[in-house]
Amino acid sequence: MGSEWEWKFHDERVTIRNNVWFDQYTQKGGDAVDFFRYFYGESEEQAAAMLLNCSVADLEKLPARSPPIPSRPKQEEPKQLEIPLAHGNMRRVFAYLCQTRGIDPEVVSAFARKGLLYESASHHNAIFVGQDEQGKIRHLHARGTLTGSHFRQTLPGSEKEYSFHWQGANGKLYAFEAPVDMLSFISLHPEGWQKHSYVALCGVSAAPIHHLLETQPQLEEVTLCLDSDEAGHNAARRIADELLREWNVTVSAEFPNQKDWNDELLANHQEESESMTMTM
Repeated sequence: MGSEWEWKFHDERVTIRNNVWFDQYTQKGGDAVDFFRYFYGESEEQAAAMLLNCSVADLEKLPARSPPIPSRPKQEEPKQLEIPLAHGNMRRVFAYLCQTRGIDPEVVSAFARKGLLYESASHHNAIFVGQDEQGKIRHLHARGTLTGSHFRQTLPGSEKEYSFHWQGANGKLYAFEAPVDMLSFISLHPEGWQKHSYVALCGVSAAPIHHLLETQPQLEEVTLCLDSDEAGHNAARRIADELLREWNVTVSAEFPNQKDWNDELLANHQEESESMTMTM
């Protein structure tokens, strides 16, 4: 079983597993040939030539092969979600989220106390936990905590409808692209935050929102808080149309002034720091 990785192409997030890919924003995917055609505008022949490291003319010189005899597709066994062992403390995760990312320590502590966030023993990654209605872990998203690290991965075997979330008692649900954005938004709007529901899509699939609307009948208002770029705006429109077709809810969008909600939080901290300096 191969691991699942994420590749950033401009503002798009592309999931890659073995020789197949899936664009989280456009909800399109394919194989290696499709990859070169979709992202680099190559023809099918040019894409094949690039993969074989030859020219299109060389392709025509290759001996013709008889078409393969169709065979029954292999049934891929369901991947088992392996839960990383927890470290004895969360010092690195707290330092990364609170000092580097500017997230409120009380918010981080609230999620840690509920078992929704911990530090892995092996690589000291921040592990964002998604649980089902019985408290069973069904989704794990890892984020590197080392300075300059861009590592992030939804662990194989995760079920996307159970992604990292907080369940409140009232009718409001806020949806984000990434766990760090979700915690940043809560830090920016801390008053009574526990009464609302929040979900990190770990991409832009609407599956986690559908699941929460199905299992939490009190939810009646969804706010899409995606990135403030063309891809995020397009994804918000797509998800809003999808939700309005299938659910009796109101849907709105709220975008940060910066690129994403963590950038917004850091900019807010910077303004507060400069304001304090001026008054001294």
